[in-house]
Amino acid sequence: MTDSGAKSRVLIVEDDRSLRSAIATLLEHRGYQVSQAETGEQALELLKTHRVSAMLCDIRMSGISGIELLPLALASDPDLAIIMLTGVDEPSAAISCLKLGAADYLIKPVDLEKLPHALQSALRKRELEIERRGLEQWLAREVALRTRELEERSRQLSRLSVNVLAALVDALEAKDPVLRGHSQRVADLSGRIADRLGLAADGVEAVRTAGRMHDIGKLALREPGLDLDAPTSDEIATLRDDPDLAVRLLEPLAHLTGVAEIVHYQHERYDGKGVPDGRRGEEIPLGARIVAAASLYDELAVASQDGSTLEPREAIANLRALVGLMLDPKVFAALEQEVAGTT
Repeated sequence: MTDSGAKSRVLIVEDDRSLRSAIATLLEHRGYQVSQAETGEQALELLKTHRVSAMLCDIRMSGISGIELLPLALASDPDLAIIMLTGVDEPSAAISCLKLGAADYLIKPVDLEKLPHALQSALRKRELEIERRGLEQWLAREVALRTRELEERSRQLSRLSVNVLAALVDALEAKDPVLRGHSQRVADLSGRIADRLGLAADGVEAVRTAGRMHDIGKLALREPGLDLDAPTSDEIATLRDDPDLAVRLLEPLAHLTGVAEIVHYQHERYDGKGVPDGRRGEEIPLGARIVAAASLYDELAVASQDGSTLEPREAIANLRALVGLMLDPKVFAALEQEVAGTT
């Protein structure tokens, strides 16, 4: 829609009454709505109460000059198309006005035949700018919407990936009542320890997910396929995970930062005698140290191979001997506090 004629209001700011009246008459004959102001102060008041599309403004006026009025008017309405009226001896002032945001300038005495064309051009520039900004805003909204949709799809795929892998782990554990539910218990306990240690929400979730997946590498017990019926409970409990398989299976969860890394390094020891890299102490990812402690505790307190279980305090007492050797002291302290708080 072209913003001209009767659809546009033009404000004329000129202290020369005869020139102001001549311009007003010309523009009214062209179908514009016209408002007039003798001073910059009057112009600012009119801009507060009238929706104006364009402003013709003299540079030299008493009180607020045109150069001073220009940024104030644009602050009031950034879409305002402004044409400055300048004397022949003021080229630098005209250039300054363009830098401040004026759409054009006309040299006085104003050529009344050229003025309508200059005004129409300024209004067209204004319209294009409004359309451009509207398009940018629409595009930003569309990008935000599509981004949210993609993020939601990613979350859905993530949940599906976790559920599928969790089902594989559950199938592996289901053949023996001693092992049943081990990974879920490790996940819950690992998450609570991580929270107690002050990890951020996404870190806690990564540790919890890693706890749920920590036995995923045991799917490599039989070659060439994943024969879940073949291994016995003794084999499942005693065989070492395949860390490379675990990492490959966890690749779909790459957005959960650190999950694969936690599972990969869960068999490292605090004293540096673990696998796969012999990392020591703080070199081991904190999540891996948490999952290792939670898994050991659950094996003692719930999943003992001989069918017997230890009281929580007995399991903690047995683990205390491993602090500084297999277990991180601060992780063990958080584990001990968590167990004490739930018994």
